[in-house]
Amino acid sequence: MSQVKLREKGQVTIPAELLQEWSRKNHVSTNDTIEATLANGVLMLIPKKRHVAKRDIMSFAGTGKGLWGSSVEEVDATLKKIHNSWTR
Repeated sequence: MSQVKLREKGQVTIPAELLQEWSRKNHVSTNDTIEATLANGVLMLIPKKRHVAKRDIMSFAGTGKGLWGSSVEEVDATLKKIHNSWTR
């Protein structure tokens, strides 16, 4: 996992190897528009013009790995915390 520094004006520099891989997978190049959104505390960068390719369900395997924790106990604790935050 790479670390980046948040600059005074809210800017970050994405490490070259991560940017190259992400750009290649998402068919993004210089000056393309990218949407930034926050979901469950995770900042996501989503290309505005998304390349739509036919994929089977297995192409999504592992996409959420580590999102809620890195062990069974951490995942359970996170899910309990989310569940307890629901209003009844």
